[in-house]
Amino acid sequence: MKPVYVDTSALIAIGNKNDSYHQQTVRVHKKLLKSKRYFLTTNGVILELFNTFSAIKQKSIAIRLFNLIDNSKYWDCIPVDGLINKGIVRFQKRSDKNWSLVDCIGMRVAENMGITDIFTTDHHFIQAGFNILIK
Repeated sequence: MKPVYVDTSALIAIGNKNDSYHQQTVRVHKKLLKSKRYFLTTNGVILELFNTFSAIKQKSIAIRLFNLIDNSKYWDCIPVDGLINKGIVRFQKRSDKNWSLVDCIGMRVAENMGITDIFTTDHHFIQAGFNILIK
C-alpha cells in the first residue's frame, strides 16, 4: 500500500474533540489503520502540532499524539532540514496561494514519494493536485 501523507490539520482534528472535523477524522484514521496504510509526515508538521497545543491544558494532547507517532512502526517522520530551501522555492513560485512553508515542504515530500492521498482538511493540497481524505 502507498503511504499517506499526514498534514497538521488531521492531527489537530484528532486531538481536539471540539474540532468540526474531529469525528470524520477519527473515522478516516481508523479506516486507514484497518487497511494497513503507512503514515508519513514531517517534523515541520510536528512543530505546528506542538504550537497548536501549547496551552498548559492542551500540552498533554501534543505529547500523546507525538508519542503515538514516534513509537509506531506505521509512522515515519521526515526531517525538513534538507527540504526547507525547496519548500521556499515553491512558496515563492506560488505567491498567489495562501500556502504555508510547511505545506509547501509537505507537497514536495508527497510528490517525491509518489503520494497522492493526503490526510488533511486543508484545501491547499487540492489546489496542488492532491486528493485530501477529509472533506
